[in-house]
Amino acid sequence: MLSAPLFHDGAEQFRQEVCRFLTAEMAPERTAGHEDPTDRTGLDHGFERQLQRAAGRRGYLGISVDAVHGGGGRPGSYAAAFQYEAAYHDAPLVDTAVVLAGSPVMTFGNADQRARLVPPMLSGELAMCIAYTEPGAGNDLSGLITTAATRGDGFVLDGVKTLITGADKADYCLTVAVTDPTAELRRRLSMFVVDMRSAGVSVMARPTMSRYYLWDVRFDRVALDADALLGEVGGGWHQLARAVEEERNGMFILGWCQRLLDELIAYCAGEGLLDDPSVADTVAALWIDLQAGRRFALHLVEEQERGERSRTAGSLAKVHLTELAQRIAAAGTEVAGPAGTVEGSLFGETVPYAAARGRFCFEYLFRVDGPISVGANELHRSGIAQLGLGLPRR
Repeated sequence: MLSAPLFHDGAEQFRQEVCRFLTAEMAPERTAGHEDPTDRTGLDHGFERQLQRAAGRRGYLGISVDAVHGGGGRPGSYAAAFQYEAAYHDAPLVDTAVVLAGSPVMTFGNADQRARLVPPMLSGELAMCIAYTEPGAGNDLSGLITTAATRGDGFVLDGVKTLITGADKADYCLTVAVTDPTAELRRRLSMFVVDMRSAGVSVMARPTMSRYYLWDVRFDRVALDADALLGEVGGGWHQLARAVEEERNGMFILGWCQRLLDELIAYCAGEGLLDDPSVADTVAALWIDLQAGRRFALHLVEEQERGERSRTAGSLAKVHLTELAQRIAAAGTEVAGPAGTVEGSLFGETVPYAAARGRFCFEYLFRVDGPISVGANELHRSGIAQLGLGLPRR
């Protein structure tokens, strides 16, 4: 739990409002019967859609979206407050259409595209996925081979995207493809909004060691009208960078870390383990690291509200907090001994003999992806070294 307010004035009051809303909506009696360990959220699609619509009706999903687009027009700290509480409560409100695709659609979309897509994003009626990683390239955009060849006024999309979150339940997919293989590297790609019901679109499940599924998306000669193009031809690299920046928001990861540390402290207190100097030292060190992560995440919010965005702030928050989540989970499994190695799940019945209902082991496996997704942490470290510290590239 928070030892001090996270935000100031209205944003902090809004955070407390969202906390009350999610405490009620995510209560065990509400989630009972909706467990789905194959979904990354741990809950079934019906519950997720229902909760997103409820959040949309309250204006939460677009609380900081400019009023010209139909949003609440509040400062970025309000969106950060919502994101923190969504993560802390394990609510399926993280990979929403607004988070994954809202920024590029509102920034680069034409009037018709914004009118068609933004209102249902804000109301929670629309689900989207973002697909750019490929089997032979990972998230290295220079290695992408999916193509969108010109045909008449439209395009024909061919290729495979891999390890995509939520592709099975998405209404639309935001993706990038090569439209001019002879162009300069950063002008080869264009961005498209693809209706997942289109002929030639298929998805294939890829189970992870945490039991949830990621998805491959295959585009087999998918015919796209001209209005599927988002922004300009050749602008995909820049536009995707804008979309990925939204995913690097430190508040989601901060919320997960705070919840996991709270679980660890509660378990240690209940078992009398905090009297052990070694355990107390471990917990204290993690708490200190969390305060540093909190500062990184809040710095991003402060930059946004000043209309700034440094080239390293997002990387600092992403690297520190994704690795901290792993360390907290590992500490839980170690402190709890054999009971810490019994895996549970976020929802559903309690697993016998499992420490903290099996959460420590579950998180130990689940948080493996954090340092890899949205740009591997090694790449972020290189950026911090070069752009933040001015070190030479070697």
